[in-house]
Amino acid sequence: MQNRIHYANNEHINKIVEKYQKFADVHLAVIHGKEIQSWQEYINKMEDAYKLPTQWVNTIDGYNDWMRDLEWLGNKSYILIIYDFKYFFEHDFILKKTIIEGFEKIILPWWQAEVEKCVVGGKAKPFNIYLID
Repeated sequence: MQNRIHYANNEHINKIVEKYQKFADVHLAVIHGKEIQSWQEYINKMEDAYKLPTQWVNTIDGYNDWMRDLEWLGNKSYILIIYDFKYFFEHDFILKKTIIEGFEKIILPWWQAEVEKCVVGGKAKPFNIYLID
């Protein structure tokens, strides 16, 4: 299992969605880059997509913590699709980079293996992100 960020086209992502939407234990979340130009817009979309506790997700650190604690969803794997990625934080490259690096360095490694070392009974889970332009 390799948790990572994938760059894909619409044809490829349609096959992914078709394959995984059938499984109740796969959490398939979709956000649209054109709708996300600020931290607040992003966090609102992610709160909806992952049922994050709104009152506790007001900083990037808090967000990263909650994304490593998704057990309330009860899923065996996670997929995040970001459509129109080229427009995602179109005018804030630093925040865009910070969020993507957070996935690469914090969230995806956690679900790949670290959860088993840090949480009693923790299970590694596939978590893949698909960026679509």
